[in-house]
Amino acid sequence: MESKTQFQVIRGGLSETPFTSSRQFVSSYITDTRLMGVVGIYIHWYLPENMFLKHFHQFFYMDAEEFGFDSYESVLESDDGDRYFDIKNIENKMMGGLGGRKVRLTEKEVRYMIQSYADLNLRMKMPLPGETGEYEFLLYPRVELDSEEEYSLMCKQCPVLETPYQVINYFLMRCFGRDFGAAKFLTRGYVRTDIFPEHKGATLMSNSIEDANDATSGSNTDYYSTDDDKTFGTFNTRKSYLCQSLIEYDGKFFIVVTQVTLDRLKVVKYERISSFRVSATEASMMTTRPEYVTVFDPLDDDLLEFNSDSTELVSSAMVTAHDTGRLFMIFYPHNDHVGKQDYRLSDDVLGIYYVLDNGQIVLCAYERKNINMLEKDLMTSAIGPFMLPVAKYQFKDPVLYDFISSGSEDFEEFVDIISEREPDDDFDE
Repeated sequence: MESKTQFQVIRGGLSETPFTSSRQFVSSYITDTRLMGVVGIYIHWYLPENMFLKHFHQFFYMDAEEFGFDSYESVLESDDGDRYFDIKNIENKMMGGLGGRKVRLTEKEVRYMIQSYADLNLRMKMPLPGETGEYEFLLYPRVELDSEEEYSLMCKQCPVLETPYQVINYFLMRCFGRDFGAAKFLTRGYVRTDIFPEHKGATLMSNSIEDANDATSGSNTDYYSTDDDKTFGTFNTRKSYLCQSLIEYDGKFFIVVTQVTLDRLKVVKYERISSFRVSATEASMMTTRPEYVTVFDPLDDDLLEFNSDSTELVSSAMVTAHDTGRLFMIFYPHNDHVGKQDYRLSDDVLGIYYVLDNGQIVLCAYERKNINMLEKDLMTSAIGPFMLPVAKYQFKDPVLYDFISSGSEDFEEFVDIISEREPDDDFDE
């Protein structure tokens, strides 16, 4: 009698997917950047029935102004953390420029968030991104939150605001972006937020804030002290501010003047003063700032490839590819620039590495202390001993992006073409 060998099929890791196991919720977070108009969301699932790939990491990027549910990426990982760097790279790419804190969400809350932005895409007739099958399970069953739960969830998405300038800049940012739901989170009572219906959703490029008289009271406060108040101290809770904002959409620039009145860090009045268009040249003059640039050449043509692990600062940079190299944009890990009396959109950038394919590295920053920080970051890295500083510049107007778009492969040659400026050879500043 012929015997037959019995074979047992053993499933390997390559055959495992997020769907070859049930899912157990581990953790989730959202960035507290809703008032910037965008949030990043992360979810970690445990897959108990998989033999090898037991961890499922999902990343979502949501834009409340234009793009809705904009980006999705995922990683399957074993218990030994073999995809750690892949996870960090996705996190940096999606959320490195947001500047917010990570705030924990419950499974109910994160399902509600994903469903809300998927609904937004449906209303805006925009397709859902990425491998939709991987997150489709999050869309059903439908999750409902009561008003207290919705408010709690909104609080998780927003930073704690401590100054009038923060409130005003965030409020105007949301109004000009036509993100009125988030704008109303910053108001108390009835406040009309859509007072510029002729404008499309716009980016707030800059904003200057000054104290102003209240249009109703004729004073900077609607609270008038009495004799008793003078005994215990006067409480000025209501104050008005005049704002001059530069906004942009569709390549058009406008100066918009408004008056915003606050009461205990809540907007209680928003008034239109004026709005007029300005040229791109005028807008550039309003936002221009010095640009500090330091150029390094490689000492060895066989230098190791530059990547996100090459220096401490670039480990959290947002990376974009260009014709002649890669740009590593390093943002501040916070959004403190929103709290400035004179707000500028570009103030969230700490510095830039532009690494050319030929090995040249161009460092760029808008402040002297930051260019010094970038230089130290590079020189103290493992790659530092193989790089030679060859030129140092200070430009009145930005030139780095002109260099990148020019296709030139040498920054010094590019400078020779566009100007007669001589580099500052003092590397010890």
